[in-house]
Amino acid sequence: MAVIRLVIVDDQVPVREGLKEILSSENGLLIVGEVQHGAEIIAEVLDLKPDVVLMDTNLPEKDGIELTAELKSRAPGVGVLTLTTDTNQHHLSKIIKAGALGYILRDSDPETLVTAIRTVAHGDAYIQPCLLAKLLSEFRQFLSEEKQVVGPEQLGLTRREFEIVNHIACGDSNKEIAEQLFISEKTVKNHVSNILRKMELEDRTQVAVYAYRKGLISK
Repeated sequence: MAVIRLVIVDDQVPVREGLKEILSSENGLLIVGEVQHGAEIIAEVLDLKPDVVLMDTNLPEKDGIELTAELKSRAPGVGVLTLTTDTNQHHLSKIIKAGALGYILRDSDPETLVTAIRTVAHGDAYIQPCLLAKLLSEFRQFLSEEKQVVGPEQLGLTRREFEIVNHIACGDSNKEIAEQLFISEKTVKNHVSNILRKMELEDRTQVAVYAYRKGLISK
């Protein structure tokens, strides 16, 4: 198993030390850097090339949501896992729109933290169950509003790609999609790359949000 390279972004020393203590004992995880001030993060990430950035959303100067959006524009291949104390559904929605691939509560137990890191490093989204209900509330609002009907041809997608969009929006991982469609996981990853390029989106989380907003879910 490849080692997952991590950068921790938090302005509080005790929090960074606590995270390092938890993660340093985990096999396959390597902390390659830590950032105290948001202004340093872009340069650090470009230099250290981590797989996952643990991003506190409550930072001085620029908040973690703004930094996530900036980071994803400069280094789209890096997975961002946000650590939040705010469970407001609009706040969570902003995190998704910024391009974060996962988010958990800042005081989550070590098992949840490690699971979230490994999931995001694999390219899949991780939403802590206790936060998911908050998001579903906002998605229900999207679904209750009048929507413009969008089909695969309008998005420039093939029928198979459109089908995979549906699976992504329903929270299926690449492995689960591959098993359900009887194709290889590598083929799924290629389809996801094509979907992101055609839809001009940064990651699968944004695909899910777009699908809910446009009422594409048929499952």
